[in-house]
Amino acid sequence: MQYLLATYWMWFVVALLVGGAIGYWLRRRFGAQAGSSQVLRWGAVAFLIGLVVAVLHWLPQRPGLYLETLLLLSFWYAVGGLLGALLCGVTSATGSPRTALVGNALPDSAALVRRARAAVKSAQDEAVASAGTIEDARLAVEAKAAEVTRVVAAAKAADEERIAAEAKAAEAARLAAAARAAEEARLAVEAKVAEVTRIATAAKAAEAARVAAEAKGAEEARLAAAAKAAADARIGAEAKAAEEVRLAAAVKATKVARAAAEAKAAEEARIAAATKAAEDARVVAEAKTADEARIATAAKVAEEARLAAEAKAAEEARMAAAAKAAEEARVAAEAKITKKARTGAAAKAGAEASLAAEARTRITAAAREAAAMMANGPGVAATAVVAETGTSHPGSKPAGIAAPAQGDADDLKWIKGIGPGNEKACNALGIYQFRQIAVWTPDEAIWVGHHMAFPGRIEREHWIAQARLLASGGETEHARAVKSGSLVVDEAADEPLDQASAEMLVNSLPEQAAPVEGEDKHAGRRPYGLASALGQPDNLKKIRGIGPQNERRLHALGIWHFAQIAAWSEDNVKWVGSYLAFAGRIDREKWIAQARDLAAGKDAESSRRVAAGKVATSKDDGANG
Repeated sequence: MQYLLATYWMWFVVALLVGGAIGYWLRRRFGAQAGSSQVLRWGAVAFLIGLVVAVLHWLPQRPGLYLETLLLLSFWYAVGGLLGALLCGVTSATGSPRTALVGNALPDSAALVRRARAAVKSAQDEAVASAGTIEDARLAVEAKAAEVTRVVAAAKAADEERIAAEAKAAEAARLAAAARAAEEARLAVEAKVAEVTRIATAAKAAEAARVAAEAKGAEEARLAAAAKAAADARIGAEAKAAEEVRLAAAVKATKVARAAAEAKAAEEARIAAATKAAEDARVVAEAKTADEARIATAAKVAEEARLAAEAKAAEEARMAAAAKAAEEARVAAEAKITKKARTGAAAKAGAEASLAAEARTRITAAAREAAAMMANGPGVAATAVVAETGTSHPGSKPAGIAAPAQGDADDLKWIKGIGPGNEKACNALGIYQFRQIAVWTPDEAIWVGHHMAFPGRIEREHWIAQARLLASGGETEHARAVKSGSLVVDEAADEPLDQASAEMLVNSLPEQAAPVEGEDKHAGRRPYGLASALGQPDNLKKIRGIGPQNERRLHALGIWHFAQIAAWSEDNVKWVGSYLAFAGRIDREKWIAQARDLAAGKDAESSRRVAAGKVATSKDDGANG
């Protein structure tokens, strides 16, 4: 309002003058009342309504400015009208003496007429008395009446001249009063204009001071924000440095543990190699002796049969003893592992379990090799052992792929527990992607654990849970560290985790979403879901085809982020399409492609249209339920 007064004050002065002129004319033309009360009443009501709307800022920006300008013009017009009406009333009051004078003059004329009539009557009486005849009286009366008429006319003319002079004097007084009132009104207007100018100048100065104060406050806020950002950056740098120190300490501790484990493994491998060498030498010696005996007794069939029977009996006894020894070793190893697991040395127990399993495998292989040598000779035994070591693991072998397509192979080292060596072993089985590990069954995990000579480790280190999270677009702390380059994965990563690290790993994994009713009724496979979002959930309604209902149903499945949808496989798409009761719609509307763009930070035109509510499915997605 101060800005309007300072900028458009001339228009308000014009409105004041126009209102004064119209108010003066209306008062002079129609009188004091003349129905103006109704106009003033409804005008006041309209002005108050506009004033309330302007004060409460019910109209936005430019319409509000127009309303304030109209209210100010109406205000000054109303003030001018009141001043004009008052001025007209003052001038009317000063012109009232003329009416009074005229009113006072009328009684004097009546008195003259009465006096003239009395004179006429007296003259008639005198004429009747003095004249002898009626004619003389008539003549005398007529003469007297003519004289009276002349006197009355002269008196009336004099009275009219007096009244005209008084009227002229009253008119001059009225004009003087009007001029004086106009001068006073002009002076009042000039004073008001000066006051308005002063107020506008003060308002302009106040506005300049406010702008300066706001600029100063903004600068202070910017400096405070910069200081806070610097403090946050410093705290982040200190936290990062502390984290790097912690990781370095953890890596160093891992290397020390790995060195100790390698030393122990080397010693145990040396002992096992010595044992195997002795066993191999004994088997070779027995085979050589049996072969020489078979050649030497070729001429004597009966002796050969006897020796063969004795050799067979001896071999059966030896195999029984070996089997018994292997069983006793297995029982002892399992008892030792159970005891050590109860005391908390899970990592060492896992390593010893691996060595025991390997020793058990080797003993079994040696026994089978000896049996093959007895039955078929030395040349066939090696082939039998090679074939057996590839198929004798408990459980079932997982399905693999020949080779991944370009860019489809995942970095399996993001899974904690898989280093370069274990990644090569998985690749040799045709395992190149997180989604392949994510769908392993318990039997397949057992088979891979025995194949890679560390049974139980996959379950203990939660490879499958990590792979499910990574395949669904999520990340673990280990995966983020490897991805950012702050953690270098070397051969030490292939070593088994100790009990504390395994517990820390499982505690860091997010909780999986709960099962839904009728989950097994849908074809395909349900995608891995999270019980809660990892931080702030994404606005899934930015994907064309996902509205409020579908977003709520996806949240119920544990789908909170674009990256989760971007990682869906064909089986996941089939299952979700069946669950949401619109098979084929996900592929048709390209949810996965949209989710990949949004997860990469690309705001496509379609997502902007969805966010603006210009796409029908952003309001009503037609979901069932």
